[in-house]
Amino acid sequence: MSLQNYRGFGRDAWLLVAYSFASAFGGNIAWFIFPFYLKSLGFDYTNIGVVFSLSTLAQAAVLLFSGPFGARVGYKRTVLLGVGMMFLGRLAQVLHPTLWMLALGGVLIGMGMALESPSFMALLSGEVEDGKRHYLFSLSSGIGTIASALGILVAGFLSRWLSYGGVFSLVLVVIPIRFAIVLFVRPVLERHSGGLNFDRSLLVRIGRFALPGALIGLGAGIAIPYMGLWFNQRFGTSLESIGWLFAFQQFIMGIGMFLLPMIADRFGSVKTIVSFNGTASLLIGALPFSPAFPVAAVIYILRTILMNIVNPIWNSFMMGFFEEEERSTAMALNSLAWTATFGVGQYVGGVLFDMSLVWPFLITALLYGLSMAVFWGFFGKMRDG
Repeated sequence: MSLQNYRGFGRDAWLLVAYSFASAFGGNIAWFIFPFYLKSLGFDYTNIGVVFSLSTLAQAAVLLFSGPFGARVGYKRTVLLGVGMMFLGRLAQVLHPTLWMLALGGVLIGMGMALESPSFMALLSGEVEDGKRHYLFSLSSGIGTIASALGILVAGFLSRWLSYGGVFSLVLVVIPIRFAIVLFVRPVLERHSGGLNFDRSLLVRIGRFALPGALIGLGAGIAIPYMGLWFNQRFGTSLESIGWLFAFQQFIMGIGMFLLPMIADRFGSVKTIVSFNGTASLLIGALPFSPAFPVAAVIYILRTILMNIVNPIWNSFMMGFFEEEERSTAMALNSLAWTATFGVGQYVGGVLFDMSLVWPFLITALLYGLSMAVFWGFFGKMRDG
């Protein structure tokens, strides 16, 4: 297999890749600046954790039904509805940044993400045959990750000239572009009118992915949302330097995503996922013991790349277990497992970081390692590569 597998995608597949770019660019402007925006408004870690958690738990609640909803109403319509809700949520957070309006905006954003994400993945999956799915998923993720780097760089650079609120409000320009791109997509499967059969087989297939995903979500929620603040508090690192660090990591990861399908073809998806994520688990446990910012930066870059670069391989591997009409539901329920525990983890992490700058990372490392042991237990004997 080679890079030639990235050729031959259709018009709508490329539109969805462009959507990934716009989504990640605007989303990471908001993601990077939002914790600093909240800190500048006088909130502590615990209050920030409340805002984060309410958004994520709202997302988890809607994920309970967003998969069947997308299959019945149509994946394109569901994506458009989700993007519209995200815009309203960000608008509330920009115009009236009190704690409760920030939380309400977060709830709308979480609900919008729950509608948008599974249906987007189902749209993308329908644009390619099974044998090349992980290439299209990796292309979409790679382009999106490079866009993430650009978004973080823009946010970090503009923070020298604009207030945190001013930088944060830029996302209101990007979200309508996402909406416009989706309008031009002609979905392969517009809607599936029949109900899904939630039999034991389907639930078991979903559960085999949901359990390790839930463990990863809990661990990620405890530590990852607070990384920028941790670098600033632990080493006194400037916002611009943190932005360059995050952007560099995203850029390298984006490039790597184009190569990863070839690694998965050679060694198999399961071995690739377990080896990469397992190594990342060890690195995040070592992170809080870094003696200086440059050392911590290297560990953080390696950890984040190894942990996240396999996401398109994971998603593609999972899609192979489900029929076309099952995929948005499978994706939604798997996302629910990750999102619900991530939301709990965000609150727990906020409380823990107010007490310690070390323990959150050790707990996250333990949960990551356990997730890979469970994943290997379910799929380790498969010959998928």
